[in-house]
Amino acid sequence: MLSRHIIRSKTLQAIYSYVISGETDLKKGRARLIDSVDDMTDLVHYQLSALLELRDIAEHKIEENRHKHIPSETDLNPIVRFIENPLLEHLRNNEKITNQINAQHIDWSEFNEFFRRIFQSVTQWNEYIAYGQNDNADFDTHRKFVAKLFKKFIAFDGNLKLFYEEKNIHWGEDSQLTGVMVHAWLKSYDSEKASTLVFPELLKQSDHIGDDDDRKYMIALFDKTILHFEEYDELIKKHIQNWDMERIITIDMLILKMAMAEITEFSNIPIKASMNEYIELSKEYGTPKSNSFVNGLLDKLIHELKEEGKVVKTGRGLA
Repeated sequence: MLSRHIIRSKTLQAIYSYVISGETDLKKGRARLIDSVDDMTDLVHYQLSALLELRDIAEHKIEENRHKHIPSETDLNPIVRFIENPLLEHLRNNEKITNQINAQHIDWSEFNEFFRRIFQSVTQWNEYIAYGQNDNADFDTHRKFVAKLFKKFIAFDGNLKLFYEEKNIHWGEDSQLTGVMVHAWLKSYDSEKASTLVFPELLKQSDHIGDDDDRKYMIALFDKTILHFEEYDELIKKHIQNWDMERIITIDMLILKMAMAEITEFSNIPIKASMNEYIELSKEYGTPKSNSFVNGLLDKLIHELKEEGKVVKTGRGLA
């Protein structure tokens, strides 16, 4: 499940793309934002597919070695615990996961040598050797091994990252995040619990009125920022009269506008929490000076918005 920080980050990227491209159709911009998040679920299944592909390559390699002209003792008696791992077997037979993977029409044919090299590295890994010698492994042991292997060899691999980027321009960066989430999911995978057998929704849903539904929050944040764009522009200009507007980077302006949209439109989110989040975004996406610029100006903007009665928070401790 995505954190609110990541949701804000994805929304900022979508607003930036919307503004830079000169887009004027709010619905199209919103749809691209939603797609960019929904596509991350596809990326998750690419990463799970890579894990299963590594398992299949391992099986093929073991069979090849057994049929060498003069096989060694190791070739004839290889470690097979990895290819017989019950978690990997369960993933392969998990209909919902399999259907999601098949829907992507993933082709690893050009990565055959790549996965062979990875498996060669795996066979020299101390964790793999110890795992192969553990004759008393329970499901928890098998699960922990798969999670560690995925994290070390699949989740953050640079070649796979480039492969994902070719499929979707955002996936290179997104793969770092989804890699962490898949690793956590594998660690909790329990073949006896239906709730763990499907990768969780990336956006938390809620039937309650308020700001706790992630998808509604994300869409509203995008919409409100765009709809009040010129209004926020004028408000910002009042406080930077001594600044050259052309020297203020676009991303800083967008961060300020998003912050104002959140502070004025979301009554359940504390002002301090919003401020901290957008200051953090300025550190991630802006210049070395963005942090102090956004921090100082946002404080003035909030003060004026409060005086105008445009900041209304409900609940204790939200002001």
